[in-house]
Amino acid sequence: MFTIELHHGGRFTKFPGISYIEGKLDHVDLVDMDEFSVHELDEVMLKLGYEVPPVIYYHYQLPNEDWEFGLRALGNDVDVLSLAHYIGHHKIIKVYTEHNETNLLTYFMSPRV
Repeated sequence: MFTIELHHGGRFTKFPGISYIEGKLDHVDLVDMDEFSVHELDEVMLKLGYEVPPVIYYHYQLPNEDWEFGLRALGNDVDVLSLAHYIGHHKIIKVYTEHNETNLLTYFMSPRV
């Protein structure tokens, strides 16, 4: 089980000097990694009042890393499995959303499933 620190409704500025602006913060507690998927994030976004679709880009931040090099895509099952490696030692994972477009190139380097 882990907690998602969900930053939503904002956007990232472009590299270098990345920052997340105009967003809100909510926490999603007691997330079961065995049941977790991107579809669950979509459900959370619906509960927060967002429409799904339009396109929502999800990114997670590697624990103890900065935004410049520590952001990873969270867009498919392969990305979720990569995230799972960090849950054993880190019980809070920061997830960020962008709507309709993203300024981060890392999202497009994610394996597509």
